[in-house]
Amino acid sequence: MNVAWDLVAWPSDHERVEIAVLDREDIAQVRGYFDRGDDVWMYNVYPVPNTVLPRIADLIPGGRLDPRLEHSIEARQDLPGGEPWFPEPGGLPPGHVPPP
Repeated sequence: MNVAWDLVAWPSDHERVEIAVLDREDIAQVRGYFDRGDDVWMYNVYPVPNTVLPRIADLIPGGRLDPRLEHSIEARQDLPGGEPWFPEPGGLPPGHVPPP
């Protein structure tokens, strides 16, 4: 399964800026800071609290995130036809979900 997580900043309500793409190892390092319920691999959209920004910043080149902006981690999957898949709230990706 080809899942990636986009670290996104929202300078305004209608402007989405992708900062970095996080991989499975990155998510394994930070997922404990989020209330995920039974969503072990964070296959939804998770707002990043300002208290967690420094830990997220450690994962990206340059390591600086603007605490004045809203940030989120958003899962996506590239489907076999090349189409990206983004989850609906509470949805799981199609296909096998690996154990944590």
